[in-house]
This record gives sequence, structure tokens and C-alpha cells, in this order.
Amino acid sequence: MRSTKREDTDEACWWKAKELELKPSEILDALVDTLERDQSSRYEAYREYAKLFGAEPEMFGNDDAFSILRHADTVSQNELGNTIETLHAQVFKNTIVPGVATNEADYEEWTRAKACSRWIEGVQDEAELYYDAMPKAGLDMFVYGTGFIQIGHTEDEAGLCTLQYTRVDPRKILVDRLEAREGKPRNLYKKSFVDMYALAEEYGEDGDGFYGSKEERKAGILDTVPNDDLDMAIGSQAKCSMVTVREAWHLPLRKGGKGGRHVIWVKGCTLVDEPYDWSRFPLTILRYGHQLEGFYGQSAVKVLAPTQKNFDKLNDKIDEAQDLMCVPRIILMNGANLVLDHLDDLPGGILRVDGSTGSIQEWNASAMAPEVYQERASAPDKMRSLLGVNQFDTQSQLPNQLREVSGPALERLLDAGTARHAMTHKQLEKAAKDLAYLAMDYAADLEKEGKDLTVVSPGSSKTSVELLKFSEVKVDRKRMKLKGLPTNQMPQTFAGKVEQFQKLYQDKAIDKQTYLRMLEVPDVGGATDFLGSDEEIILKNLHFMVRKGKYIPPLQYDNLDLIVPITTAFINWYRIRDDADMEKVGMLGQYIEDAIALKAGLGSPDPQAPPAIDPATGMPTNPMVPPPMPQVDPTTGQPIPPGVQLPPGPPPPGTPAMNGQVPPDGMMPPPMM
Repeated sequence: MRSTKREDTDEACWWKAKELELKPSEILDALVDTLERDQSSRYEAYREYAKLFGAEPEMFGNDDAFSILRHADTVSQNELGNTIETLHAQVFKNTIVPGVATNEADYEEWTRAKACSRWIEGVQDEAELYYDAMPKAGLDMFVYGTGFIQIGHTEDEAGLCTLQYTRVDPRKILVDRLEAREGKPRNLYKKSFVDMYALAEEYGEDGDGFYGSKEERKAGILDTVPNDDLDMAIGSQAKCSMVTVREAWHLPLRKGGKGGRHVIWVKGCTLVDEPYDWSRFPLTILRYGHQLEGFYGQSAVKVLAPTQKNFDKLNDKIDEAQDLMCVPRIILMNGANLVLDHLDDLPGGILRVDGSTGSIQEWNASAMAPEVYQERASAPDKMRSLLGVNQFDTQSQLPNQLREVSGPALERLLDAGTARHAMTHKQLEKAAKDLAYLAMDYAADLEKEGKDLTVVSPGSSKTSVELLKFSEVKVDRKRMKLKGLPTNQMPQTFAGKVEQFQKLYQDKAIDKQTYLRMLEVPDVGGATDFLGSDEEIILKNLHFMVRKGKYIPPLQYDNLDLIVPITTAFINWYRIRDDADMEKVGMLGQYIEDAIALKAGLGSPDPQAPPAIDPATGMPTNPMVPPPMPQVDPTTGQPIPPGVQLPPGPPPPGTPAMNGQVPPDGMMPPPMM
């Protein structure tokens, strides 16, 4: 019996198909079929979750997407869908672009890390991550409990590669429940639907990793039965031929290790069989809720479904009761003198009763008890409270009891809902960083094939763009980390953000440059670049001196006031490094001394420079220089205006003549004693 069990286990090891002398598809067809039958209840639950959320009817094979509108009695007020859409808007309204942080990096490596951050931003923007894959996978996370985003690339005729992020339907992802109990399986299976003839054309050629001959692959594809999958939801009017293409990954024990495998196949035919050396799957996974164990997250639809179904039941009861009871009725006593033919133009009914007097009364019966209406009215609020969605976010208006609250109190109210979603926000932050790591790994693999991934990214100045090649911006993965803004810890309104950042700025926890950048108000890109240029040129000089050992003196154009604090902090940071050189520390100290001397020199007057004269008054503007004695006309005794020259006269008595000329002012010899 032990031998039989061992043989059954070996036959499930599709990544060892070559050793077992089998084709991978021969093992995988039976294996995946068994796993799908084992998890059929999960796939059925997925279909029910989609219906409860309000998915399009064509997802389930209906020929007419509007056929459901013909059955008005099945249409209900979908508060479940409204609540999930509001929660989705709260969480996925943020765009998170991770930044590269390096460990003990010099200026050159720091600049490279900044460029790598811009490259990541360019990749995600070019792939429209936050417009397509991320919001779709986020909705899957709430509806099904788990969302998937897969990375890939396209290549044009010129060989230019473009990274792509694609949302993968959770109904098309499969793992072994036992293997994935801890949430980290080593095998993952995916299916997709591709046009038969397009697939035959793609694999009817030779390519890296292709299995078998091109004739065998093409024949195997064309022999496949099309439109055979339940999730295709093929209607009776469909004329295309779609085949189910499956993909499997087996992870090696460690990154770059042996034993990993990647296979693509259709039923009965292997298309690709190649080694796989990544230590992770080429997908990012988003999960909602808490998982005690297992691979999949918890569906928010499952949490809200009982309340929505009770809400629907109350609606049905109230509608039925109103149809029966909410019509006008007349109570007619038997002795009343009334001709009934006169009442044939009134809606409603007439009730004849025995009575002592012949009177006529109107009777409008209540359809349901008031408690039933109150219970129905409270159902939407109950659903919102289950997911931490407040009424303000859903209806865009304050409840009556909160109309007079202050701004800070309102901000605390909104942040209370954000605190409930802290784990969901962390999932978004984790996914953003994970997708950035995936992009770098994928670009590194393309680089090994001689393809340098180039993207249009924000430039070094935030008001410009530039082409960045991965080979020029890549950073050693062992010396870097990706950092993202913790969105769950920040206020969600603009007023709240301004107030929070102002407090940080007033407490001097952040500088003006960081304050403007964190606000992300319009037209601050150029301002932040301008404000940071003084600091950046100083850091550039400091890193150059430490790396090259060559001294760069400060210039009069530098911000001399910043050099002292920045260089002092830089010296202390440099001294704690293991490779600190005290000679370079002395060089940095000299940089401070020269900056102080240069600043002092710029503030003192040049003794050789003539005094500046105010043109309006004729007086010097420099108070340190005494004003010249005013000239007086000897004939009139009046002061001579500035700039006016008197004609030469006879020299004063006792003054020797100098070739008939009067010596200029300042060259007169001392008087004779």
C-alpha cells in the first residue's frame, strides 16, 4: 500500500514529468480536474457573490444583458452593492507610488535611487495600473475575498518592450487546499480563454520553451473541444471558438534555485515547458478580512448577504401588503340610503356591514406595522456598520445630529471609518510595493535577454519627463527597500491633511519643501525643485568629497547658512560608518570653516572700492566712509554743487606754481610753518 500511495503522489508531480517519462499535460489534465471538483463549492459561491453584488447577467450566460429588467419582481434595492462600492471608493482613491530607499548610499547611489523611483512611477503609469488592474482587482477582493494582478509584457516590431499589469478573475485561479493551508503554496494554476485560431497561429511557430514540434502543437490546439468551460458563460448566439488555456507554476526552494517549472497547455497538448527560477509567482495577491488559515480572503458580500436577503424579504412583504391593503375602502351600513351604481367610478372596494344607523364611513387600513418599516429602514445602516462605512461617505451628507459639529470633530468621525479599514489599506500599500518589485524582477529578466526596458517617467524636475532605461537606474536589491506612504494613518479630507501638515511644519518636524510636496497642491513641482536646490548642491559636494577624496571649496553662490548645519549632520552620519576616514572628516570640517570665512568676507567692505554716492543727495551711501568736505566758491562763499568745476584761478599766496597749473586736490604740500 505504501508503494501505491507513493506512486499516486509521484504522478501528481507534474514538474517531474520528464523524469516520469510523461508529457506535462498528461499529469496536469487529471490533476486540475480533481482540484476543480474538490473546490466546486467555492466556484459556486463565487457565482452567487457576483449575483448578489449585481454583476452583469451576461457573466452567467444570459444572451440579453437587459433580460433581467423584464422580470421587475426580481429587482430589489441593492444596498449591498452600494455599500461595497462606497468602501471600494474609500480605499482605492489613493495612488501609491513606492519610493526607493537605500542603505548608507553616497550621492551617486542616492541619485540613482531617486531615478529608480521615477522609473517605477513611469512603469505603473504607462501600464495604467491605478486606472485598470488595481481598481478591478480591488473590487474582486471585496466581492470574492481575493484579487489577483499578473505582470507581463508586450513587444512591438521594433523590439520595444512595455510592461503590463492585468487583473485575473479569481474564478480562474486554483491552488491545492491542503498545500495552501498556510497561505504559501508552491503550485498555482490559472486558466484563460483564447481564440482557437489565434492560439494556433501563436504556437504554430518556434519559440523559447515551446514543447514538441510546431506541427504537434498546432494539431493539438485545433483538436481541442472549444467553448467547454462553465465560466465562459457562452450564450446560444455565440459563433466564436474559444479554448481553455491553462498555466501552471511550481516554485523552486529558493530564488534562482533549480526545480522550478512553468507549463502552458491545453487539454491533451503541452505548449510550453520551461524552467522557472523565481521564488514567487508572477502575481500580486490582495486579500480582504482576516484569515486564520488558507489561501483565500473573506468575501465582503458574504458578510453582508444575510442582511441584504432580510432586506429583500421585508421589501417583498411590504410590497405585497401594500398591494392588498393600501387601497381606499368604504364601509357601508346596510340601512344607508345609497345607490351603489353611483360609486362605480371610484377605485377600491365597498364593505357592507350591519349597523344600527345607515351611515357611510371611509376606511384606509395600514399595510404593515410601523416596526416593520423601521426594520427595513435600518438595514442599510446595519450593512454599512458591518464594513465600517459611515453615512457621510455613502450619502455625501451629514446626519442631522452632526450638522453643528466642528471641523476637527468631523475629521475624527471620518478617520474612525478609516481605522476600521486599516488592514485593507495595508493590503493596498503591500500590493503597490509588490508590483514595483515585480516590475524590477521582470525588467532584470528582460535585460538578460538583451532587452532594456525604457519608460517615459517624471524627470528630475517634477515639471518635466524623461526616458529612463532600467539598466541606468537599477539599484542593488540587497541595499534597497521600497517605502510607501501609510495611507491608513493620514486624514482623508483635504482640510484634514492641511491641518495635520501645518502642525508638523509649525513643530519643525518637516521643512517647507516637504510641507508643499505632501500637500500635493497644483503647481508646486517647480517650487519644490527650486526650494530644494540649495540643499541638494551641498549634499552633492559632500558625497563627492567622501567618495573621491578631493576637496571642493564653497562658492559665493552657495547657501552659506545651510552649509554649517547640513555638513555637521553629514559629518556625524559619516563618522558612524565602518569605512569612515578621519582625513575626509577633516576635509568636511575645512568645508565648514571656508564657508564661515567666505560669509564673513562677503559681509565686509572692500577697502579699495570708492564709496557709493547717492545721486539724489550727492552723499555716500556707506556710513563707514566719512563724507568729503564741500567745496566753496572763494568769490561768493557759497557751496559748489556736486559735479561743477570752477575755472582755475591764481594760486593762494605762498603756494608755488607748478608749470602754471594748480595741483589737484589731495596733492597740495603741507603749509609752511
